[in-house]
This record gives sequence, structure tokens and C-alpha cells, in this order.
Amino acid sequence: MKILIAEDNKISRKMLEKVFEGHEYEVFSACDGDEAWKILGEPEHPRLLILDWMMPGITGVEIVQRLRERPDGHTYYIMILTSLDTPADISFALDGGADEFVSKPYHADALRARANVGRRIVNLHTTLSEKMRMLEEAHAIISHQAATDELTGLYNRRFFNENLCKHLGAAIRHSFHISVIMIDIDKFKSINDTYGHSAGDRILKICADTMRSQARTEDIVARWGGEEFIILLPYTNLEGAAVVAERIRIALASDCLVGSSIPVTASFGLAELKEGEDTEALLRRADRALYRAKDEGRNRVIPG
Repeated sequence: MKILIAEDNKISRKMLEKVFEGHEYEVFSACDGDEAWKILGEPEHPRLLILDWMMPGITGVEIVQRLRERPDGHTYYIMILTSLDTPADISFALDGGADEFVSKPYHADALRARANVGRRIVNLHTTLSEKMRMLEEAHAIISHQAATDELTGLYNRRFFNENLCKHLGAAIRHSFHISVIMIDIDKFKSINDTYGHSAGDRILKICADTMRSQARTEDIVARWGGEEFIILLPYTNLEGAAVVAERIRIALASDCLVGSSIPVTASFGLAELKEGEDTEALLRRADRALYRAKDEGRNRVIPG
């Protein structure tokens, strides 16, 4: 483990270095507080410190106080080494953030044993921090998987419904527009029957990527089920939703042909939230508009 020894007296500093050399420590030395603080500014600096209290420049206790205020998330074990040994001195150093107070003269074995305690504590905190980081990453992955459709990478129906309720509640409270677009890939069964399910999956992925790229940052794009998709458009009236839908309709036909050489179109049903409506009523109107688009010849945008 890396250990920093900050001592302005050269002979005392060399003696301290010998205490730790050859005992699984990588020793870093500083002749004053300013040099010690410079070392502590390096990316992979020591976390185990032995600091002389009184040094030119920054004192040992000042370094302790600065480290405890630094929001870098690192765990430090800091020992203050000094000839001062009154109860007031000890209280001042420990209350300032030091972990150990060692009076001069010290016994080499005892000092090293105390440092070993600090090493175990730093290693324990490092291990715990790494496990916490891994746990947070795992939680993020699980949360993402729970909210995401595996094939397309879009949000799934459950995530969409949860956010639809939240956004509708906000829209009702604050009187802003909100719309939904329902999308159905035209004659998708024929695509599967003619080109195979792997080609059908590729089409769904291309469609998902196109919808995601053509939608706005605040829009929520989700796979509704099978070959159906849905988009939530906050702060958007029916006319604005129609603009987005038409843009996606045109892009889908182009992107699917380029990406798969299979001609693909889609039908769109739109609905804007009306006063007094709930989520089910809003979705029913969008669904009815979608079926009208299919009945009227497909590859079109129909407002509900």
C-alpha cells in the first residue's frame, strides 16, 4: 500500500521511511506541507498518511482538514505525529479529522502496527466502495432491463404505462397538451411469412431505431406489442403530433428499404388528451384512429 510521510526534519523523515521500507509499503515522502499537498493532488495518491503537525507551508492538521472537506469520495487514514501531547492537542487533532495521534518519540514497531490498522481500514473501505459501485451498476442494468424491450431496445409497455400516468397527471394539473401516437407495421405477418422471422426481427429493430431517431428528446417511444409501437409526446397538441408522425412515416419507408431491401410501411393513429379523459380513453381513441388508418388503405396518419 502507498503511504505518505510528511516530515520537515530530514533525519526524522529518513527514520520514518525505514520504519515502513520492506513491509509491503510504497513510501512517498514530503519535506513540508506544500509538497505533501501536491502529492495528494496526484490521481493515484496515497490514502494512508503520517503527517507531522508543525511543518513549513501547510501544517499537518490543515492537510487533514482539507482532505476531509474534499469531495473526492476517497477514504483516508491519517496519523498525526508530533511532540505535542497535551489532552487539548490530542482533542484538537482528532476533532479536526485525524484518525490517530502519535506522540514523539515513537516506537517503530508500535507505529507500524498502527499503520497496519489504517491499511486494513483503507482496504476495507476500498473493497466496500468497489462492491457498492458494482451493486449500483447491477441495479442500473436490472432497472434498464425491466423497462426495456429486449429485441428493439425501446421502452416496454409497462414502462410506457407508468410514465403515461405520470405525464397525464402533470398535464391535467398544469393544463398543457399531451398526445400519443400508435403505430402498426403494415402487413407484418406477410413479411414474416415471406422473408422469415429473422428478417421480421430485423425490420422491427430498424423501425425502432428510426422512431427513436425521429422522435424528440422528451418523447417516450415504446414497443406496445408484436409489430405495434406507441409514442408519448408531452407538451404536444394534435397538430404537432401529426407532424412527428408524418416525419416518422416517411423515414420508416426509406430506412427499412435501405436497411433490409424489404418495402415496409406503417399506419399511424393519433390522439390528444381531452378534458376529463383518463389514460384508457386516450389510448382507445388513438387505437380507433390506428384502425381507421389501416381500413383506409394503410401507410397514413389519422388523427382521432
